[in-house]
Amino acid sequence: MKDAVNGVLAEGIIAGYDRCAGDQAGHCRVRRGLLVALLCLGLALGACGGKPGAPETVSSSVELQESARDFALRLSPAAQGLKSWTGLASAMRKSESYCAGHPASALAVDREGLQITWGEMTETLRALLSMLPELEASPGLLLEKFRWVPLPGGIKYTSYYEPTVKASRKRSPALGHTEPLYMAPPGMDAYKDAHGGRYYARREIIEGRVLEGKGLELAWADPVDVFYLQIQGSGRLVFGDGTEAFVNFAGKNGHEYRSPRRIMADKGLLERGDVLEQQAWLRAHPERQQEIFNENPSYVFFKFGTRGAIGTMGSTVEPWISLATDPRLIPLGAVVAFGVNVPGDGTESAALRGIGLAQDTGGAIKDGRIDIFAGGSERGRRIACLLDAAGPAWMLVKK
Repeated sequence: MKDAVNGVLAEGIIAGYDRCAGDQAGHCRVRRGLLVALLCLGLALGACGGKPGAPETVSSSVELQESARDFALRLSPAAQGLKSWTGLASAMRKSESYCAGHPASALAVDREGLQITWGEMTETLRALLSMLPELEASPGLLLEKFRWVPLPGGIKYTSYYEPTVKASRKRSPALGHTEPLYMAPPGMDAYKDAHGGRYYARREIIEGRVLEGKGLELAWADPVDVFYLQIQGSGRLVFGDGTEAFVNFAGKNGHEYRSPRRIMADKGLLERGDVLEQQAWLRAHPERQQEIFNENPSYVFFKFGTRGAIGTMGSTVEPWISLATDPRLIPLGAVVAFGVNVPGDGTESAALRGIGLAQDTGGAIKDGRIDIFAGGSERGRRIACLLDAAGPAWMLVKK
């Protein structure tokens, strides 16, 4: 779970930028010869490793109005940093286990004109798992064996990532590590039950120091890093002695999330509005940091973990595969064909068409919005901080 991310049309662009830095804590037709060439190129680009890397540019730009057929024929595992489609298997088994844990006849999707049971969701995953080795040679299987259920109106795509944060085990002003990462305080749930579902707000926790002296500090870090780590909901701490530790979401105070982009835009402080600009402005104006932070009353607590970012399903999320969605539109476990043009290294963008899995949710992930997990690389961080674009998406359901 994340806070505003783990818990957009309402936040639109605004919430999209913030997830990179959410509160934690779903074309033209090509000839067969060209298709084979693209697939071979994709395999070559993806051959450097088995784990998902950054998206590769292997086909032309994604168009919002692409047909399912054209989209399917342009899919390539290299676009998701995979050597082959079998690289999806591990993530798919997590989703299969999750869906199989629900009553088969119960509805996973129940909206006007569309009802899908958990049993159908499970069978979809099993069918796709069985044909992964065949997809390179026979991409038409996706069209032959599955219904492509379009998501009405298209999708607003944003992205989130796993930050790496320099930290200290004790408060270290000389290093700028003056902000604590707190574990969830004992009695918080009881306090929230007695106070309308809310614990102390951010201002009270930081400026009022209501948790000081209780031994709840996990580590200390730069205030800007802590603020955006809370938005992501999990990350990796790097200490001065070279040791590292995962921190994962452990709870939130129950106050509504307000995005730093909206806060800063309302004050006339930004030109572009993306997270990179937000962070640069905050670091250049330390005297105003707490003013900005306090206007987002939501606050996230952490715990030490033994693995990376954890999605709402309770399993680790995987780069360029795991998606955060609004379960009212795209339920957890769903197979999603997703496509968007992501920021490239320069002025050009990279076409990212993929087969993704809804494995996470977030407070800012509402309606027609999908948040793509970008992993922990520097390029993933940059893409996550800048991505805000529209694109097509379909849920795949076994025929």
